Amino acid sequence: MDSTFFKLNSSQLSFIRQGQSAASWAGIVVKYQNIFSAHAAEKWLLAESDSFVFSALFYALLASGKSVVLPQNTQPEHIKQVKESVGASVGPGSISPTYLSDLDTKPSSGITLTIPAESEVYFYTSGSTGVPKIIVKPFKLLQREVDALEAKFSEQVKGTVFVSTVPHQHIYGLLYKILWPMSKGHSFVPQGFEYPEQMANQIAQDDCRSATIISSPAQLQRMVADNPLLAVKDKVTNIFSSGGPLDAKKNLELQDVLQCTLIEVFGSTETGGIGWRCRQSIQDEDWHTFNEVNISYQHNSDLLAISSSYINEPIFNADDRVELIDASRFRVLGRADSVVKIEEKRVSLDEVQARLKQHPFVDDAFVVVVGSERRKLAVLIVLNDAGLKAREGGKKIELDRLFKGFLSNWYEAVLLPKKYRYPVELPYNARGKLSRREAESYFE
Repeated sequence: MDSTFFKLNSSQLSFIRQGQSAASWAGIVVKYQNIFSAHAAEKWLLAESDSFVFSALFYALLASGKSVVLPQNTQPEHIKQVKESVGASVGPGSISPTYLSDLDTKPSSGITLTIPAESEVYFYTSGSTGVPKIIVKPFKLLQREVDALEAKFSEQVKGTVFVSTVPHQHIYGLLYKILWPMSKGHSFVPQGFEYPEQMANQIAQDDCRSATIISSPAQLQRMVADNPLLAVKDKVTNIFSSGGPLDAKKNLELQDVLQCTLIEVFGSTETGGIGWRCRQSIQDEDWHTFNEVNISYQHNSDLLAISSSYINEPIFNADDRVELIDASRFRVLGRADSVVKIEEKRVSLDEVQARLKQHPFVDDAFVVVVGSERRKLAVLIVLNDAGLKAREGGKKIELDRLFKGFLSNWYEAVLLPKKYRYPVELPYNARGKLSRREAESYFE
């Protein structure tokens, strides 16, 4: 029986960056596929930060019949933990910038890679506990999701250059930044852009006719106040955002000033993509399911159950509370773990955050629970210009009272946040997700 699942021809690749070409990429693949094939190690830890080199090694490993282990970051203790948890080989079985110091390869005119059906990718995700958890994905499930993205959005991204601000070691970045453009022949810039000014400079280049931007809510929300993309807005065609909720007002403002399509993606490492939406108004909260994704309620609850061709198990029970509108549309009401008890009364942290964001002084907010013996709500609030001006003229305690009074319109006194902090920005990580632990540290 033929175990081939996927073929990739290097001649279809289109890299938009000086010094990087399909021929040089293929040269790296040829050299390292021979090295990997000759080595007994089955699991290889891939911690390469350069996306051009990363993509070559990623496909070389899979074509060699190896499993790829992707750490969350390259911090020494995390790398050690990853190696121990999955038994990834050490030394030549660990691919890092140190191991790859010699990339003296010869360009190849063209190669066709064959990916075996049993090839696997290991992801690490913190989930809701903060403790890294292993998620194993057969490559064929990732490729099915790429096929669905192309089927849904091919007309929108056709002729554009993919430019990304997200890392490739997490599932969103791997799918949208690397696998989608490479397997479907779209032009892309392998480099990741930490600062939007760098991304704008790249988009301004002549070889970037129009751009599809792959980004996250944290990065996009910061661009509302200071947006270097305005200088190249005629070239910005699409923006994809995933990793968490994007503020509705900022979403619409970005679409308006850039005159582009902004598509939010809802999903997780475990499920892959579940749904997407292109918001047209503040009230437009509906998500649309991707192809081959079926949604339902879990038994006797409002929690989401998913049946999808992108996951291993028949049914995945998610921790998201939802309202199902029809077979392919739903609204997200918040995380199940966002509902907590304070003095025996239930309150949704997501709801309190949403209320605070309605205040004319608030740009962003994040609510956590603090205290072990007596639990209470505490909140981080990022003030907008009006809020900063109000704070200049008074004391912090007056601002605290202002927000307490505002929230008292919906909540009784025992449920009101007792502690307030006003950071310049919320503690988002590299994936655009809020760090609950770091937020809690503000109140220690």
